[in-house]
Amino acid sequence: MFKIKALLTAYFQTGLTEKKHDDQNRRIFVVNLFSFVGMSITGAMSINAFLQSDLLLAWVLLVASLIYISSFLVQKKSQNLALATGFILYSLVLLMIYLVYSGGVNNTGPLWIFIIPPVALFMHGLKRGLIDNLIFVTAICFLMFFQQGELLITEYSFEFKTRLIYSYLTVTFLSSFYEYSRNRTFQYTLELSKKYESLAKLDPLTKLSNRRDALLLLEQEHSRQKRNPMDISLILCDVDNFKVINDTFGHNIGDEVLVKLSQCFQSLMREQDIVARWGGEEFLVILPETPIENADNLSKKLHQQIRGLAIVHEDHEIHVTVSMGISKLAPTQHIKDAINFADKYLYKAKANGRNQTVTMGDYGST
Repeated sequence: MFKIKALLTAYFQTGLTEKKHDDQNRRIFVVNLFSFVGMSITGAMSINAFLQSDLLLAWVLLVASLIYISSFLVQKKSQNLALATGFILYSLVLLMIYLVYSGGVNNTGPLWIFIIPPVALFMHGLKRGLIDNLIFVTAICFLMFFQQGELLITEYSFEFKTRLIYSYLTVTFLSSFYEYSRNRTFQYTLELSKKYESLAKLDPLTKLSNRRDALLLLEQEHSRQKRNPMDISLILCDVDNFKVINDTFGHNIGDEVLVKLSQCFQSLMREQDIVARWGGEEFLVILPETPIENADNLSKKLHQQIRGLAIVHEDHEIHVTVSMGISKLAPTQHIKDAINFADKYLYKAKANGRNQTVTMGDYGST
């Protein structure tokens, strides 16, 4: 029993990976499930038809059973979900058309057509699924009503045919409404997930990377550095006398200072550079593929640009300055150690009178 359960679990989970989106994994799971159920039911019905000597129906059902298992093999071998769903849906459509045409067992064949709407809408989505349903219902209407059913090899009453179509359209409408609601809910959940993921990475005030995201990005750059040796420089920046600004002009002005500074930093960065709000009034700049001399030159440009920055408050112009410490990250070095060095040089800049940069090595200060 446990072996059977393990085999079934492995069958249904074929093709599922963590790299794929949840909705895509769900569709793959349903393809696997439907191929198994379809293969089992049509296979059993084929055997029953053979036993009842209905050879044509038996062979049709046997072919349908083989197509369902083929859809699983296509999904397993090629990972082509669109092709696998096409195998399932269009073989199902052809089987339903045949059952309407022939009547199936004791004219009960048409009762199976109600599985088409939910399957088509789930596998192909709302728009294409509705088109599939429209084509199908048009085909069976043509079969049943053309010349009062002359194309059929069986007979249905007019009342049965009309009620079958009305019921089919009702199921299609309800399935479409469900698929529309499901898709809206999925999109809303996806947007909400992206929003919270973004909030988890960004500082809400400056819209820069937060400390957590900066460390993750720095770890990625460090891993890349180990594979392909390159220079990585770090600049740790602190706003001078920020507490005085907050106490004198209020926290709203303090927030405005941080926003203006973040914009100033971003304006001088390359695409690969990373600026993060490290905490409070501190910023961390990560400079991949940048020797420490170039980082020092960048700090000079930052000082120059910040000197021209002014925040107007009640006819007063507020000018700010910053102190910076620069270190480098070596491939064999711990990230924390490189940041601690930058912090050490930052506080040397503070101790030396602020509004300057202290750089690792013999590059001096500005």
